[in-house]
Amino acid sequence: MKKNSRILFIFLAIICLELPAFSQQDAQFSHYMFNSMNYNPGYAGLEGVTRFTGIFRKQWLGYASTADAPGGTSPTSAVVTANTLLPFMKQRTGAGVNFSYDSKGPVNTTELQFSLAYHFKIKSGKLGVGIRPGFRYENLNTNWYNVINQNDPIYQSLTSSPASQLKGDLAAGIYWQTPKYYIGISADHFTGTRYTYGIDTSIASKLSSHMYATAGYTFNLGSVLKLMPNAFFQTDTKNFTYLFGAMLTYNDKFYGGISARESIANKEVSRGGNTLANDDIIFLIGMNLMKNNAMRIGYSFDYVTSGAQAKTRTSHEIMLSYVIPSPWNVPKPIVRTPRYRQEEY
Repeated sequence: MKKNSRILFIFLAIICLELPAFSQQDAQFSHYMFNSMNYNPGYAGLEGVTRFTGIFRKQWLGYASTADAPGGTSPTSAVVTANTLLPFMKQRTGAGVNFSYDSKGPVNTTELQFSLAYHFKIKSGKLGVGIRPGFRYENLNTNWYNVINQNDPIYQSLTSSPASQLKGDLAAGIYWQTPKYYIGISADHFTGTRYTYGIDTSIASKLSSHMYATAGYTFNLGSVLKLMPNAFFQTDTKNFTYLFGAMLTYNDKFYGGISARESIANKEVSRGGNTLANDDIIFLIGMNLMKNNAMRIGYSFDYVTSGAQAKTRTSHEIMLSYVIPSPWNVPKPIVRTPRYRQEEY
């Protein structure tokens, strides 16, 4: 136990040391409570099954470009994850894969990451410690920019060669799960990558480190109702996003919930900036289908309550999740004897 504690302490210290950053760049999703694999590699394999999850999000639906932003569009994000329990080390390891796409105006980002986690059995719960190496590809649509000086050497460099670049990436996290509650903490983009696109490195775009924290609890309200409050936090130490809410589940089949999101961006006052805030209220509905609730379908509707000067107020998100049993948990064959043999028809 002491050895495990030392390992976790070192792991947490590494995560905390990697947090300093400059801007928040990762996509946001309202179904965070159903896709921990997207944020935390320590979650890989903890369920003991093989789960596939896909989420598609269209933010600020109906946004139209203007003369100041020709060709601009509202953010579009999608993520597909898969994770499973592995047979190694007495079935205490898990693996996963993340594929995501995020489009924010002229910047398009594609990520492919692979997770590996080790599970510690502690009383009634499991603690997953994971790491996630991968690749991150960025592409700029330079014709979407409204350029004042067409002869600017930086703009000329971007337009004369492909404005795209592939870089390595790294994430790590720990995830504690019990039948009643869960807690997770993770950090992404450890590498401090800079995207130069073949131009002067002194003006490169830095990929910021991000920290995530999530938690939830389940209350049984009688035999068919469950109340599940949850919370999510994302930051790069300069920009912060908080989400908190609750889900109500009926008979483990149908669910609905409400969440609130607040995003705060602290800009440097010395450069004419100020603190910006954005608030959303989120409504979620969904259902579990098929035998043993193997399939889950969900939808969320986001409504912006403040900070809507430069965007439309509504966002939409669709989630689909499917579970298959772990191939390693095969039931032991039934041994029959002539005395107790019984044929099944």
